[in-house]
Amino acid sequence: MRLPLPTPAARRALRLALGLTLVAVVGVSAMPTPATAAPATASPAAHAAKATRPADQAKPAPRPVDQVKPASVGGPAIGAKANRVGVNAVGIDLCAQVAYAAGFRNNPLVTAVAVAMAESSCNPSAVGSNGPTAGCPNGSLDRGLWQINNCYHPTVNDTCAYNAQCNANAAYSISSGGSNWQPWSTYNNGAYASYLSAAQAAVARLGGGDPPVGVTGTILANPSLNIRTGPGTTYGIAGSVNYGATVKIACYTFGEYVSGGYWPSSTWDRITNPATGVTGYVADTWVNTTYDVKTMVGRC
Repeated sequence: MRLPLPTPAARRALRLALGLTLVAVVGVSAMPTPATAAPATASPAAHAAKATRPADQAKPAPRPVDQVKPASVGGPAIGAKANRVGVNAVGIDLCAQVAYAAGFRNNPLVTAVAVAMAESSCNPSAVGSNGPTAGCPNGSLDRGLWQINNCYHPTVNDTCAYNAQCNANAAYSISSGGSNWQPWSTYNNGAYASYLSAAQAAVARLGGGDPPVGVTGTILANPSLNIRTGPGTTYGIAGSVNYGATVKIACYTFGEYVSGGYWPSSTWDRITNPATGVTGYVADTWVNTTYDVKTMVGRC
């Protein structure tokens, strides 16, 4: 069946309706949906506010881990490991010597010695055994002069803990240079106080760290130790000195690090062998002195 043709007015109305429909469709497709809308850009003022207070400034700086853990857990040590080679000083004088060498001075030095006496009777081989505690469910050991606990301070290994000087160095770090003794049980319970007078006397015997006259040392290298023309094994050999010999120490300096011996370090002593008159340098790790050589003589 053939339909009648629309009139001109009807055709104009149909075109107008189609045009409006097309505009509506195009407009809808151009509108962004919420899922794809771009985020708003922060204002310059907002950026400035963020830049003036970084996140790490909004929180207090954490205390070093070693300063918030107990150094010793139990009371005074009652056991001992096998003796280890150390310096000539013993007992409370040993504690005073190594504490001074570690960096303790004045009243903190006296306190350090008193705490060590209360903890270990200044026996570098002292060891105390503890049962389970918070954080150490399998028990733990307090070790050495300042009874550094092996569970709370695992970075201080046994070799260090039972070495007088290394133990003192650890105590210096844990106590923040002698300003915080709370990690020690004998400080908290007041046991250290009964040793303060003896500690003061031991510190006085150090002479304030002034170099004594006629400093000597004993050679620990067996069978002998080379005397070098400079502070290192690459320097020429000026002579040698036998094990057990006593030498005169004029001064110290720093040179090649020597890992062997009893006190591995880069310290070298300028010595004279009285038996031969030869003068030169030897690694301090092979020379036994009453105190740390750096507290006894000046630098070369």
